Amino acid sequence: MQNVWVLRFGELGLKSKVVRRQFQRGLYNNMDILAKYNNITLKEGRIISMEVITSDAEVEIVEDVLCRLLGVVAIDPAIVISDSIEPKEVATKILSRDENFGKSRTFGVRTKRLGPKENFSTREYNEQIGHWMIELDPTLKVDLTNPDMWVRVVLEQSRVWQLEKRLNGAGGLPPGVQGDVLCKITNLEEMMSAFLIMRRGCRLIPIQGCDENLLKVLRKWDASIGKSSKIKNIDGNLKTRYPWGVVGLSVEEGESMFERSKDEVKTVPLSTLKPLCGWTELEKENLLKHIHDPKHHISMPNFEGWMEDTEDSE
Repeated sequence: MQNVWVLRFGELGLKSKVVRRQFQRGLYNNMDILAKYNNITLKEGRIISMEVITSDAEVEIVEDVLCRLLGVVAIDPAIVISDSIEPKEVATKILSRDENFGKSRTFGVRTKRLGPKENFSTREYNEQIGHWMIELDPTLKVDLTNPDMWVRVVLEQSRVWQLEKRLNGAGGLPPGVQGDVLCKITNLEEMMSAFLIMRRGCRLIPIQGCDENLLKVLRKWDASIGKSSKIKNIDGNLKTRYPWGVVGLSVEEGESMFERSKDEVKTVPLSTLKPLCGWTELEKENLLKHIHDPKHHISMPNFEGWMEDTEDSE
């Protein structure tokens, strides 16, 4: 059985068309390598404007890989529930999949339309689905502010998808699209720092002396760690990029790790990167949980607290 997941890109959508295409290519390359690393097959595709992944592998393994896919902010498991777009039939199929059928609860309907408007506007379709759900299960009540469940459907011209509970993605940018960074990882803090740099689109290049067990944790996010990324020169030929920063070692140590060619013009020295500067112990603890199990732990579960604290202090 082929299962389907819809990918939601965040920051990638802000890039120009050319850069976005380049970054998405990096994202899918990383996905293919991670799939091989986990001995599964993932296939990318599109349904009109939706970027989707299909696979017949075990759902838990696929979702663990997708939640580690840097550059994706959310993943929506999806299933075709009806080959008819008639609201009553669709509402019947939705309720047949609801384990709380007959119990008092609130709901709201959200529709994403793919293709031209024909029989229904999006608002009319929401209203019709909601109407028939209440007709078929009178225990339901509408709440469009904070319902017990959102019913999310994707409307094509001749079929309807239902999106299931959304999974949090890793966010950030695909590894390698923002250059390479040298790292020496010997403890958990250095491993977390390297992860944050990797999430900003950098490829990690470990030096001798790293803890291999900690590197193994990071390879679950980027199986190409240690492989220098490439860049085109003025002639259009690929050449190896020089690292631009260091994590867990000094600039002097980093500069001694490689030698620039004579025709290379050095305009910026290596940068010392300390992304954990200012983090609390609780924030670091949450980040570590996210690194080990991203499906069940977001990296910043209380990021809104920063704003709340600021308001309290004014």
